[in-house]
Amino acid sequence: MPTVCFVSTVHDPFDSRVFYKLARSLAGAGYDVTLLAPGAPDQIVDGIRLKSLPPRPPARRAWMRWFRLPGVWRRARAERADLYIVYDPEMTPVGLLLKLEGRKVIYDVHEHVPYQILDKDWMPAALRRPVAWLYDRYERLAVRAFDAVTPAFEQIADRFPHVRHKLTIIRNVPEPERWLAADPGRRAADGAIIAVYAGSVQPDRCVLECVQAVNRLDPALNVRLWVIGPVKTDGYDAALRAAASERVWLAGSVRHDEIPALLAQAHIGLMSLRPQPNSTVNWPIKLFEYMAAGLPMIMHANPFWLELAGGSALAVDIEDPVSIAEGLATLAGNDALRAQMGARGRALVHQQYNWDGQRERLLAVVERLIGPPAASRQESAGEP
Repeated sequence: MPTVCFVSTVHDPFDSRVFYKLARSLAGAGYDVTLLAPGAPDQIVDGIRLKSLPPRPPARRAWMRWFRLPGVWRRARAERADLYIVYDPEMTPVGLLLKLEGRKVIYDVHEHVPYQILDKDWMPAALRRPVAWLYDRYERLAVRAFDAVTPAFEQIADRFPHVRHKLTIIRNVPEPERWLAADPGRRAADGAIIAVYAGSVQPDRCVLECVQAVNRLDPALNVRLWVIGPVKTDGYDAALRAAASERVWLAGSVRHDEIPALLAQAHIGLMSLRPQPNSTVNWPIKLFEYMAAGLPMIMHANPFWLELAGGSALAVDIEDPVSIAEGLATLAGNDALRAQMGARGRALVHQQYNWDGQRERLLAVVERLIGPPAASRQESAGEP
């Protein structure tokens, strides 16, 4: 059976894209899949063999991740997989070392890393632009060595025109069957309207501004805010707790497979990424997950995102609590509008923005590199 090994030093072992979409799709097709990631349980989940790597250092010491790469490379090569899939910027050296040993390697790129570097709070401001420039040049060279590159959207693919023959865009869009349908037009049993943010809780997601916005609302609107996800720094956690009123629930970390049931209880999704270079024309998974749940959204007035949302989002200034509060008040006060907007988004996911077509693209790339899974080989040979 052909073997595939995913390797990460940063992402959660149950990352939405890597575990639930890429790895499960390959395991479901019949490939033997292993996933190495920090904090992974030593067990098999959904046909994927999980193995733990050392925990990642805190964000303020992110540079230390690079010193762990020799150990990660040794762990990866010990798997002796037919194909490796790496998907963190610092994993590219590991991918290059695996290529030197004759292994097949896919580089899955789901972020525009140079733009991300420009927004790294832990890096001195004077260093961000030169570091982004250097990394851009390095990454453009590194991708030449890999067997395939799978960017998540066009803005990333456009950085690598010199390896266009290796590129296959695999979008980070939902699996519709995993997302339960909310009923945003019907209030909770106590008459409440629940606005929800689900994702990493950090300053560039404007979560604090959303908390401040909810605090400004007329209590008669009965709007509550659920903040679901890990807070990335102690300072931001303290700021949120200081600002949170009785209307705000700070849920903390929640397993990804529990998120659909929570979104199904909500009425408004907060797609609260602040405007930055990396978010100009990207495809944020949070946008599509809210749409898959049938939630109307509040989001920044990004023309590209609004076009993707197809009438399921209300534009606000996401960095201004007053503007966010106005948007929330508009949706909270109109049950029919919430229902209509939510239905538009859910229909778009089922018709257009879903994982089915992306799964076929992924399987085509993998089959080209290491052949079909064992089941397909047996069928083609006429074996029982």
